[in-house]
Amino acid sequence: MQSSLKRSNLALLAVATLSVAVPATPQAPPQKAPDAKEIVRRASDAAGGMDAFRNLGIVHMIRDREEVMQNGETARGQTVIVISAPGPIPARLEVPQNRVISGDDGTGGWAIQAGTPDQRQSTTYMIKRLVTTELFTLMLPFSLNWDGVQVVKVEAGNLGKRPVWRLALSMARSFFHTPQIPTYWNVYLDRESYALVRAECPPIDLGKGMKSDGMRCTWSQPVKLGGIWLPGQQTVTAVDEQGAEKAHSRIDRMSYRLLPATEATRLFGNPIPPDKRPKQKFQPPENKGQVPQQS
Repeated sequence: MQSSLKRSNLALLAVATLSVAVPATPQAPPQKAPDAKEIVRRASDAAGGMDAFRNLGIVHMIRDREEVMQNGETARGQTVIVISAPGPIPARLEVPQNRVISGDDGTGGWAIQAGTPDQRQSTTYMIKRLVTTELFTLMLPFSLNWDGVQVVKVEAGNLGKRPVWRLALSMARSFFHTPQIPTYWNVYLDRESYALVRAECPPIDLGKGMKSDGMRCTWSQPVKLGGIWLPGQQTVTAVDEQGAEKAHSRIDRMSYRLLPATEATRLFGNPIPPDKRPKQKFQPPENKGQVPQQS
């Protein structure tokens, strides 16, 4: 019995000695994140390249939206959006159900509703912000190159089991047309391919006990247009402060075509007679950036 125990002890000692003698496999060092300029370039290349996007010319888009409201009701509508790449302006917006046509050729915005010119001074700068709001997530990753967008941090992470790069963005204060959309976002790229995975922003406190929903954007059914890839469908889901998805959501189904450059004046130029335009040139608030309020 004692002899058997000694043999067992010797065997255990040999295993222990072997386990100590074999060095542990070293862990791979954390993957170094590319700098902001490099990661935007790689993301744009993965979608066809920024040069190809700039060279598209005039892009005509039809967006069919189906939105499930917080109360469970469903709203549907169609919007026509036309831009001269790389955007956001010159641009044109048409909302047929509201009989609204608006645009901005780069010298100031204009709008006509049911044949009546919009004479509000704020329209001269709000059209650009409205187009920017409509297209920022839809035109990712190319819209990362738009004025007013800054990548302030890049870090490795995971969405579920998928390795990603997280880009923390800060936009200029007047980047969007409404304060209900925060100017700090996260955009996630696949860590190997740099393909777009997701974009999201948190809820924002509007004051007086009111908060807007956060947004989570994903894309599917890619469409190739002039050498670059754009989403055939965009899904936007409301999220709460903990990141849990809410009932409020929408699906944007997109179709695209290219128009000749000769259409630019007709599409983007201000058709309102000078005597019916705003009488004074309005100066919008100073366009300063905002520091993200997240880690």
